[in-house]
Amino acid sequence: MKNLLYILIAVVVAVSANSISAIWAKQDSKFSIWLWAVILVSPLVFITYGLVTSRIGMALASSVIDSLMIVGSIAVGLFLFGETNKILGLQYLGMGLAVLGVLLIIFSPYFTNGLR
Repeated sequence: MKNLLYILIAVVVAVSANSISAIWAKQDSKFSIWLWAVILVSPLVFITYGLVTSRIGMALASSVIDSLMIVGSIAVGLFLFGETNKILGLQYLGMGLAVLGVLLIIFSPYFTNGLR
């Protein structure tokens, strides 16, 4: 369960970094407070990823964090940035399959029993 907490923290940091960089990129002036936020948050993405990787290995860490980061970033785009008109039905299916893949990885016996 502790591994899951590390994973969730890494995903929240990564999705936050994606969101902050998207806000920064939309600004007319690139030298704003958002630039400093991007500079401060970006290294945290790699640090949290490294911490998770050291606990569960790169294969599991990458598959779970990257999949959840994709789903989380899409959710932020849809709900906070109002981009619902930019996603097609087939893409929603792909997001659902990504979530299913994460659930299969997280709740597999190897992940839940072997890596405490």
